[in-house]
Amino acid sequence: MKKIGIIIGIIVFPFALWSQTYYQWVEKADSCIKAKDWNGAEHALLSALRTEPANGQNSLLMSNLGTVQRYAGKYEASLQSYTNGLLMTPNSVTLLRNRAALYSEIDSIDCAYRDYNQILMIDDTDQDALYHRGLIALERGDTISSRADFERILKLNPASANGRIGFASLLKVMGYYPEAIEVYSQVIDVNPEKEILYVGRAEAYLFAGQYAKADKDIEKAIRLAPDDPVVYVLRALGKLARYERESAEADLKRAVELGYDREAAELLLKEEE
Repeated sequence: MKKIGIIIGIIVFPFALWSQTYYQWVEKADSCIKAKDWNGAEHALLSALRTEPANGQNSLLMSNLGTVQRYAGKYEASLQSYTNGLLMTPNSVTLLRNRAALYSEIDSIDCAYRDYNQILMIDDTDQDALYHRGLIALERGDTISSRADFERILKLNPASANGRIGFASLLKVMGYYPEAIEVYSQVIDVNPEKEILYVGRAEAYLFAGQYAKADKDIEKAIRLAPDDPVVYVLRALGKLARYERESAEADLKRAVELGYDREAAELLLKEEE
């Protein structure tokens, strides 16, 4: 669940809404965000908030502050900023979505699930929230709830790639590998440059024992996202299944270098001893 996106975007309002100083700090934050200077953006946004703590637009700044703090690796501060923004505007879907994505990134899945529930109480047609809630339900083993969310997406939008991806994931978990492969293939035909689709189909191929086809998808995924540790873990699993332990160890080492949990990698090797 760690690849979920965060919404960011400074909204510039007419000059008359702010004092000159407040406006200048917001402009400075915008420039820093464009330059990916997260610490500079954090400083500018905090300065704007201190300049006019009662400004009605501050919940928007809190959302952006949370995001730049997340990009800077300051997860606790980011979480606090999103939460503070929600104290100002408790029904902000943007803030809830951003906080849910952060919760997912730091593996606070139950908290993420609650935020997606809250979004859907505000708008039960929010397809992004349905998709991510469905994935969390699937991760929990609740196939009934996940199926309901994916079906809801496809009812709202029959052409939804996320709805189909969700169903493919569900089929894979339930052991219907040929059916999952077929759904992934349909989505890949429309989205040929989306790495996550090749990862999903490769995993289904591995479970089905179709290693050559899995290898082909993994190589495509690596070309699209060479810094994604999950792809190397997947390739290692295929090699372990074929008793290519030394080569699998090299892939797991690379995955750890890219951020994959070392203990999880070591456990995979022990399971295959």
